Amino acid sequence: MVKKVLLLCSIIFVLLTAILFSFDEFDRFNPFLQKETSYANVKANTQDYQNITIYSANGEKRDYKLSFNGYDPSKQKVKITHKGTYVEHIDYIDKLPFASLK
Repeated sequence: MVKKVLLLCSIIFVLLTAILFSFDEFDRFNPFLQKETSYANVKANTQDYQNITIYSANGEKRDYKLSFNGYDPSKQKVKITHKGTYVEHIDYIDKLPFASLK
C-alpha cells in the first residue's frame, strides 16, 4: 500500500512539474533550457519592447519572439541574454554581429 501511494505521489509530482515548465513564465527555472545570446533591432523612442523578432549571432531568425523593457530610448540595436522567453539582461550595442537583418 505504501509503495502505491509513493508511486502515485511521484507520478503527480512529475506531471505537475512538466505542466509548470511548459509555460513561458517558468523558462527562468527550467533546467532543460540553456542561456542564449540573441540580437535584435528595436524601435527608437520607446522602452517597452513587445514581440521583438530576435536573431542568432549568425543572423538566423529564432522561432519565437521576446518582450522586455529597456532603459535607453535613443538606441536601436540590442544584445539579449535570455533563457527561452525569459530575458535576463539586455545591452545596447552600436553594431549587430552579422551584416543585416533579413
